[in-house]
Amino acid sequence: MMKKHILICALSLFTVSTFAQKKKAPPIKKPVLEAPPVADPGMGSNSGEYPVMIPESAMTHIVGTKKDGQEVQFKDWAELEKTDFSQFKKFSFSTRFSDKSLETTILKRILNEAISLESLEINNFKIESFPEITSPNKSLKELSLSRNNLQTLPASVSNLTALEKFQSSNPLTELPESFAQLKNLKELGLDNNEFSEFPTVIFSLNKLTVLHVSGPYKGSAKIKELPDQFQQLSNLKEFGVSNASLSTLPPSISTLKKLETASFAYNQFASFPEVLATNTNLSYVPFSGNPLQWELFLPSIKKIKWRGLFFLNETNFTKKQYQEIQKILNKIDVYYEGMND
Repeated sequence: MMKKHILICALSLFTVSTFAQKKKAPPIKKPVLEAPPVADPGMGSNSGEYPVMIPESAMTHIVGTKKDGQEVQFKDWAELEKTDFSQFKKFSFSTRFSDKSLETTILKRILNEAISLESLEINNFKIESFPEITSPNKSLKELSLSRNNLQTLPASVSNLTALEKFQSSNPLTELPESFAQLKNLKELGLDNNEFSEFPTVIFSLNKLTVLHVSGPYKGSAKIKELPDQFQQLSNLKEFGVSNASLSTLPPSISTLKKLETASFAYNQFASFPEVLATNTNLSYVPFSGNPLQWELFLPSIKKIKWRGLFFLNETNFTKKQYQEIQKILNKIDVYYEGMND
């Protein structure tokens, strides 16, 4: 009996190990969703428990890094207001309470007085308007604005002449014409925007290697078409427009010979665009959430010449259809819902 018990256990372990080795889909960038509201710190999770009181100050983080590398944490705004901003190369502001305000006077001082500032990050603070930048800022290289409810940027944003990376997750309705003067930009992310048209000022930024534009996960303002000017952005390695209403891509997309990542998830494509299919340099293609039509999609993928990862979740295809896709694209890893069943 002891030998029989040992044999059964060994077989069970082998079964579990084999199941664990089934291929799992790699992570894929999902549409940016607004953070859920934070629960009241004074409420206990279960009846009968004592509430966990978290001080409000612990929810707000203000961190600066000096030119010598020393990190400084500020306990409140009063302490920050007494600071010599010229000694800092990095500032990061974040809060878990989305209703917290960051006064534009402080932000304006940082942008205009922190002459050595290279990186500025502001997450989840209410900012009614982005402050005017009164003189050219030749040091700031990275600017990240996330969930600040900004709808516009001032024309003086063009004074950020050294800016190389700009990330925004705000309901911007447009970009100022002066944005075209940010000639050093290499990475640009415009998430959760409210653009009704693709901003043409972007085509002046010919150093861009990364460009991602996405609308809100649920919203009415959707980009329906792209201008046929992408030959002006020949350095793009990553490009995507998601949560939009695109159903076609312009011919100039085919000129992006350096393109490795093309993300057009959650649009209105019925088939796979030929301008992407024939780009042999692609290796990572999120294309989920499109209303693909089998009779149009099937012949379109037969034109694919690239190899890499192809994401096709939320397309309403059957498992048999997905298997046929994988058979046709036998040199590409196709990922879809239920593939690990």
